[in-house]
Amino acid sequence: MVANEIFRLIFSGFIGTVGFTLLFRSNKKRVIISSLGGAMVCAVYVLSCHFFESELIQNLFPALAATVYAEIMARVTKAPATPILACSIIPLVPGGKLYYTTYYFVMGENELFRESLGALLSIAGGLAVGIILISAIVYEFNRFKFKQILDNE
Repeated sequence: MVANEIFRLIFSGFIGTVGFTLLFRSNKKRVIISSLGGAMVCAVYVLSCHFFESELIQNLFPALAATVYAEIMARVTKAPATPILACSIIPLVPGGKLYYTTYYFVMGENELFRESLGALLSIAGGLAVGIILISAIVYEFNRFKFKQILDNE
């Protein structure tokens, strides 16, 4: 990819996330935070596409990065991580793949449907695993920290 294309992709992720956060009716502070997260997700996606061929891995690393970013920003802004994550990860949502998978199914093109469905599930799996992995780590860390506080009292 040429640097111009990479910049355009990252900027598109930023602008698309701004639009989604406004549609999601986030407050002004969260619009900026989530949009920066969307741009960061696009940058990580470009890097992972450069190094890996698997669609699952190409989406796993941006999902990991988005979840870590959302958890950090949640602590900084004293807000829940879920709205930040939901908006930041929007550039990775496989809307086109979902459309074509449905189209091939409706048109009865079984071979194209199976290929498209496999790619769609791979992308969704990468996103889900990335989010769940970091969320589970943060949950366990918070549970351990809370348990220590209770034990000290």
